[in-house]
Amino acid sequence: MLSKNAIYLLNERYCLPGETPEGVFRRTAEGIAQGDKKFEDKIYNYMTSGIFLPNSPCLFNAPQGNLHACYTLEVQDNIHSIFNTVSNMAYIFKSGGGVGVNFSPLREKDSPISQGGTSSGALSFMGIFDNVVDTVKQGGKRRGALMGIMNYNHPEIFDFIKIKLTGKLQNFNLSIMVNDAFMKMANDPIDKNGLVALSSPKNGIVGYAKARDILDLICFASWCNGDPALLFFDRINQDNPFYPEVKIDVVNPCSEVALPPYSACCLGSINLAKFVTKGEFDFEWFYDVCQLAMRFLTTMNNISIYPLPEIQKAMNKFDPVGVGIMGFADCLIKLSIKYDSQDCLDFIKLLGEVYKKATEEYDDKFHFYRRIIAPTGSLSILADCSSGIEPVYDVAFTRSLTIGRIEEVRDLYKSEYVRTAHEVSPEWHVTVLSAFQKYVDGGVSKTVNLPYSASIDDVKTVYTQAWLMGCKGITVYRDGSRSQVLESNSKPKQKIGKCSDETCTL
Repeated sequence: MLSKNAIYLLNERYCLPGETPEGVFRRTAEGIAQGDKKFEDKIYNYMTSGIFLPNSPCLFNAPQGNLHACYTLEVQDNIHSIFNTVSNMAYIFKSGGGVGVNFSPLREKDSPISQGGTSSGALSFMGIFDNVVDTVKQGGKRRGALMGIMNYNHPEIFDFIKIKLTGKLQNFNLSIMVNDAFMKMANDPIDKNGLVALSSPKNGIVGYAKARDILDLICFASWCNGDPALLFFDRINQDNPFYPEVKIDVVNPCSEVALPPYSACCLGSINLAKFVTKGEFDFEWFYDVCQLAMRFLTTMNNISIYPLPEIQKAMNKFDPVGVGIMGFADCLIKLSIKYDSQDCLDFIKLLGEVYKKATEEYDDKFHFYRRIIAPTGSLSILADCSSGIEPVYDVAFTRSLTIGRIEEVRDLYKSEYVRTAHEVSPEWHVTVLSAFQKYVDGGVSKTVNLPYSASIDDVKTVYTQAWLMGCKGITVYRDGSRSQVLESNSKPKQKIGKCSDETCTL
């Protein structure tokens, strides 16, 4: 039942010494079922059939160990906190998790410090985190994943936006946290000189900058190499039941999970393609599998060994789970629906209503989140389906992993209903993202693929559209702007621009 690629990946990354690929799923099922043999057999069959899969650390470490994919941490403006966070991050990497940190509490470069002298700045300390990623692998199986966030009004915001263009912080994903007031100011068609007060964590307002200039530079940097992405503070906290007492300003490395500090992402994904038979989607079965996923993930939270006591405490309080989906593009093809069509949006509405109902009706306990759509890179290989809610990247493509390169070709992609990532317009990418966000209390992982010929204004249009349509965050990738995980096997490679010092050659 497992594909050739799934068996290769399981052998290379997931199998314990002497363990078979199927043994990975049996070990995981035994750990989660907690002695319920009927439930164990069901989830074993669902995993081996590619119907439902938990996030990778659960497959790595079940039944004993860290079962969660990613974590949120906080950092305060003192040496003890900074290096304690570095230590916590390294420990999480070792256990198999990724980390997100908002570095805005750190004072800016040249700011006075209490012992005399001046601070080296937030970006300088981020360099320490960046170096740790190169040193510590996640559970010894893959390199750590790290998200670095800075608020739009930090005094170092311009340097933060440009940092990857100088070749630094290459191990980070970077995002800017913005609010509605900033986006309104930056997009004001009449007043183009609206000013943002740049606020030092220690010294108050230290200067001003045009909101439009900040957004324009963000769009330029994203056009160059895909970073930074945008996060929308007000929309994120709209689904935060503890707001305003607890303000969320940090997300996981793939940005689909916004949680208070020291929380964990508890993720699992359902392969939608499996629910299509003879051109019809089985909504009743999907409801049942959503409830099974809720039981699976709540058990994960209960039995996981968390890497830090602070995380255990937060998870006891918040108990977030993230029932997600994958294989959406494959599902549409089987239903004879094109990705960029009204029929697609109509199907999302039908699916979303069942998705929300099933997860909400599972129990009456408090869960900070119940629905989160993750990127499912490795899981989609194991399930032999398209990733998350992304369109098919290409009819044939190669995926680069730390363990090697995997070619993905499926007979399904010969269909006339295939719409590849670059055939779908940027506006439709955002439209599909926003359609799913209506039914997801957490976040949705989605990349807007742009052609190599896209302009900086195209990036700005995408970012603004995502904000207006109620997305919690947005990431763009312009084809050929940097080395990539997915490579088309049917199109010529584009030249990748290189940046050195203050000069950018593109």
